[in-house]
Amino acid sequence: MGNKWVNTQRAPEHRTAVGLVTVTETRNFTSAPPCSASHTLQEMGYDFKDGKLVSISNGLDATDHRACTGSPSESLLKSVSDYVETYLEEQMNFRKILLPLNAKPSQPTSYIYVSDNASTSKKLLLLIPASGQGGPGVWAPSVVVDKGLDAGSQIPYIKRALSDGYGVVCLHPNGGNVMTDGKRTSVKYHEDSKQHLRYVWDHVIMKTKASRIAVGANGDGGGAVVDLMSTRPKQVRRKLFAVALSDAADNCFTSAGNAANKRFLNIVCQGWVCCAEPINTQITCTDGSLKICSAGTSRPEEIALAIIESVFQFFVERYNKASKR
Repeated sequence: MGNKWVNTQRAPEHRTAVGLVTVTETRNFTSAPPCSASHTLQEMGYDFKDGKLVSISNGLDATDHRACTGSPSESLLKSVSDYVETYLEEQMNFRKILLPLNAKPSQPTSYIYVSDNASTSKKLLLLIPASGQGGPGVWAPSVVVDKGLDAGSQIPYIKRALSDGYGVVCLHPNGGNVMTDGKRTSVKYHEDSKQHLRYVWDHVIMKTKASRIAVGANGDGGGAVVDLMSTRPKQVRRKLFAVALSDAADNCFTSAGNAANKRFLNIVCQGWVCCAEPINTQITCTDGSLKICSAGTSRPEEIALAIIESVFQFFVERYNKASKR
C-alpha cells in the first residue's frame, strides 16, 4: 500500500503468505498455521487444533475444559484476539494502522487492520463488530473460545472478500479507551463506535481508490453505519452499495433519522436476525422499510458463520445493481 498511511505497523518478513481461497474453502478455517502469538496461548495451557481452541493438558475443546475450570479469563480472551490479529499480519499480509494518524508518541492510540490491497482496490469491505470485546478480525473472542475460529473470527469473511476482489478494512470500535500509566484514557476521535467510523471514513476510506464500499456490521455496529449515513450523506450515498447487518436491525430503525436516510437503508441494507425459521425467510418488520431475514439459527454465537453465503450473495446482487446506475 506504499506510504498512503504513514502511521502503520507491518508484519515481520518471515510471514507466510496465504493465497486466495475458493468459496468452499471459506467455510472452513480449520487449517490455520501457527503464528507468533501461539506461545502466549500455550503458556496459558491452550492452543488451536483444527480451528478449535483446546486444552494442551487433556486435548479437550476449551468449552469442555471450562466446564471444570469456569468462564474464560480476560487474559484468555485478549490472547485469543491477539492470536487473530497476529494471524492477519503474518499469514494474510494485513497492516496495522495506528489512529489517530500522526499521533504523538505520548498520545493514546487505537488501530485498525487493512489488507495489502485496501488503498488500490475498486471495492472495499468494512467489517464492524458489536460493542463489547470484539475487535479487528474478531466478532467476539468468547465465541472463538467456545465455538472456534470459524464462528467467532472474521477470517472466513476476510478470505471470501479477498477471493471476490475486495480490499478489507477491519475496524476497532471498542478500542477507544486504553490504559495509560495505570489509568483508563480515551483515544481522541475514537471515544465511541460512531466517532471511530467517522474518523476511519474521513482519513482512511476516502483516501483509497474505492468507488464501491460494502459493510458487514454485527450488533450495534450497525448504528455507526446509520450515523455515517446521517453525517456524510453525499459521500455515503455515492460509494456505499451494500450493508449486511447481523442482529442490528432494531438499532437502524430507531436511529435512521429522516425519511431520506430510511429510503437509502431500504435500498442498500439487509438484516439477519436469530430465528429458527429456514435461512433467508423474510421476517415482518414494524417499520416495513428494511428487509430482515432469518439467520436460520436461534443461537447468536452461530449467526455470523450461518449467514456468510447469504451475505456475499447479497453483495453480488447489490453490486450489480449499483454498477448499472
